[in-house]
Amino acid sequence: MWLKLGRSKPKSLADELRSLSKVKQTEEKAEKKKEKAEMKELAKNEAPIMFDYLKQEFVISAKKGRDYWICNSDYFKKIMVRNSLHSDADYLYKEVKKICKRNKIRTYSIVEWDEHTTYKFYWN
Repeated sequence: MWLKLGRSKPKSLADELRSLSKVKQTEEKAEKKKEKAEMKELAKNEAPIMFDYLKQEFVISAKKGRDYWICNSDYFKKIMVRNSLHSDADYLYKEVKKICKRNKIRTYSIVEWDEHTTYKFYWN
């Protein structure tokens, strides 16, 4: 009957709740995107510090006759703590990987079944 008289259909409670939740979801999504961008920028700034430390590990490994260096996520995070690095380990690894590529060091990571990650660096 409301269509015949030119009035709009009254909003149901579900419609109001849906619109409220969409507003909140949009705000949260924008906030997460901003936090992610900040963490990526922080990792980009901290990557050279991490690479300088890893470079020392690579030299020690090369002096032992190895053409690789491997560490797990626990050790990687300990290195971060020692060097006062506060970014996310995954973002930091991605930025370090870019620096390694420029220095002709290949690297990859493997996520183990127990959710630990192994980082491998090769220069052969």
